[in-house]
Amino acid sequence: MSYLAQSQLTNDLDFQSRSSSAAVEQAAQPQNAGSVADRVKRGDAEVTATFARLAAAGPGIADKADNGDGTIDQAKVTDADLLSLTQANWPVVVALYPEPAP
Repeated sequence: MSYLAQSQLTNDLDFQSRSSSAAVEQAAQPQNAGSVADRVKRGDAEVTATFARLAAAGPGIADKADNGDGTIDQAKVTDADLLSLTQANWPVVVALYPEPAP
């Protein structure tokens, strides 16, 4: 895996937007109710960026996007990849942004 490709994915605006869209779709699911879902639905940039960073670091994702010449093509990461990554990373993000104390 290339850390350069991972970094490029993390900073790619299209990848960020697609990852954010996957997070918003998952935030609307009843099983994901809570603070993180609310923050995603409100467009919290910190939380949605966390999903993109984790997705870029997902197993095989940077390799998939890597063109082998120092560039990436984020479109090589499918919507199905992003959905799986978002679902798998949901509990990780919830742990990073716990519910506020009452």
